[in-house]
This record gives sequence, structure tokens and C-alpha cells, in this order.
Amino acid sequence: MKRPIFIYYQLDRFYQNHRRYATSFNIAQLSDPKEEANADIKDCKPEAYAAKGIPVVPCGLVAWSLFNDTYSFARRPRRAGGIGGVEALRVIKSGISWRSERERLFGKHVYPKNFQNGSLVGGGRLDPRKPLSEQE
Repeated sequence: MKRPIFIYYQLDRFYQNHRRYATSFNIAQLSDPKEEANADIKDCKPEAYAAKGIPVVPCGLVAWSLFNDTYSFARRPRRAGGIGGVEALRVIKSGISWRSERERLFGKHVYPKNFQNGSLVGGGRLDPRKPLSEQE
């Protein structure tokens, strides 16, 4: 096969379309840094506030379900007699999100704050030094 090779996979028993899950976020908070403190984040419960009532950015169950999938690929080189080692293939993990979400939904100046700082920790971590639009 010639490059690039795209890999698609399916998750079982991951019910992200459940109503409570699907409505647990605040779109204003995701797109505009001015809305972080002003946004009505009651719909984000149970992941709306950190300790002492400080708002979590991004809030809600959608953000909390960051997916920590790990995989690797390898190939056996073609050699006479079928003898040889395994070559690890590089997996590129950037440019994998929808451009419309990177450019419109997640603000270029909105950074994670108070995210997974409490006793509850979701599946992945966000880098507080990078805007949400760059964290795929």
C-alpha cells in the first residue's frame, strides 16, 4: 500500500449518544475565552466546577471522556527466505480531528483550566499550555 494509510476503528460499549452525555458541555465556553467565567455551565454537571467552585474549562462529561487509545503498527520487510526483523511504522496523530471543529468550535485562545485537578480523572489529559483547538 502507498502512503498515506488511514486507519478507522470501532468502539463497542461506548455510549456517547446517551442524552445526559451528549448535552453535558457548554459551546460558548469552548469557543470564546471571554465566556469562560460568564458561561452558564450548569448543563456541564457533574464536571462543571473544581474545588472551591472554580469553573472547569472545558467542562462537562464530553470533555471528561477523553479517549486514551494506544496502538502501534509494524511490518515485516520483504527479504529472501522470509527471514528478518520487524519494522515499526510511525503513526501520525496530528491532523486527525475535523477541521471545522478546530477552526470554529474550539477557540484558538481557550486554554484548559482546572481540568482534572480534583479527585476525578478522566481517560486522558489536556496540556494547559496549548489552546483547545490544537489538542486532538
